[in-house]
Amino acid sequence: MAAAAAGGGCSLIIDAKELYHAICKGPVSNRWMIFCCNAMRAEMAELDNLIFDYANDTLLTVNYKLPGAESR
Repeated sequence: MAAAAAGGGCSLIIDAKELYHAICKGPVSNRWMIFCCNAMRAEMAELDNLIFDYANDTLLTVNYKLPGAESR
């Protein structure tokens, strides 16, 4: 998120499955995926939004508002 904010971004969408694959190169395991979801929820602030896409099999997708975005 810091790199996206430094690059001038206003928001960053993170998908739990993509985060999981960035950390763990193995197949997705719902047992371990919950840790990614919990970390993503812990980072959420009041202005962040959950994205619901029922066609997508991911457990969680969040649109994070980046620091300083309100001044842009």
